[in-house]
Amino acid sequence: MSIDRKRTNKTNHRFSRRDFIKSSVGLAATTVAGGGLLQSANAQSQFGEYIPYDATRDYHYSLRYGTREIIEHHHPGTEPTGEKFTFVRLKYPGGDWWTNLVNTYLWQSDLKFTQVLERYTAIDVDLRKHPQYVDIDDSWLFAYPFLYMTGHGRAYSGMRLTDAHIRKLREYFERGGFLHVEDCDIRYNRFWPQIKNMMKRIYPNKEFERLDMSHPIYHTLYPHDDYLGGDKLIRGYEYDQAIMDDDRVMVYFCPSDLNCAWEGRPCSPGGEEQRIWAFEQGMNVVAYALTR
Repeated sequence: MSIDRKRTNKTNHRFSRRDFIKSSVGLAATTVAGGGLLQSANAQSQFGEYIPYDATRDYHYSLRYGTREIIEHHHPGTEPTGEKFTFVRLKYPGGDWWTNLVNTYLWQSDLKFTQVLERYTAIDVDLRKHPQYVDIDDSWLFAYPFLYMTGHGRAYSGMRLTDAHIRKLREYFERGGFLHVEDCDIRYNRFWPQIKNMMKRIYPNKEFERLDMSHPIYHTLYPHDDYLGGDKLIRGYEYDQAIMDDDRVMVYFCPSDLNCAWEGRPCSPGGEEQRIWAFEQGMNVVAYALTR
């Protein structure tokens, strides 16, 4: 499978993308199945806005059955990883940015996805013991070509992004960064409006566009001709949307919650086939972000 590595005519003002790919020919992928990957478990409890932070170890955590579930603060350069890809979640003020990483349903979603990404693709993944996050206020935010963001938008007043945050995100996109956003439950109609407002502040003249299933983001590794979704497929939201930079996806928005499927929650209406699709589509998105 060959990967189109052509750049747009705006590469002069972007970070040139480092080569995160093991093979110079392209990305290899196999079918995701078995091996204890697809299971279900008991429901998780709900959290408010704040979770504990251990300053001595620089991580957030929760306690589950007496064991800490840790989300590590990632610092590029503290442990040199060469050209490895690190899956990092964006920590933002005013919401449950950590959803599916504390009091987990079965396992920490980002950690499981990272393990699957490393196992089933040729992307050189930096495997960590715990999920990784980067704070929107971190000076090293621009070190990541890919950021992941999710939440319910229900905690307190929702996201509280300052004008400085908006300027920083605009610069991140102008440097070539890619943001994967998911609404953990679009039925609340809370997080999605906040994301639309965030992007309107960043790019007043851009609108989210519906992605057709023929778009390369659904075929980078795994050919997806039908939209199965994450753990839930909500009527009226059976498609993804994007903010575009010319013909390149800059912000990918998924309303069906791939992350909950990665966490091991039951998937409806498609069951385990839907969960496999969710893992495959996550890998498609990462591969697209790193090669476009």
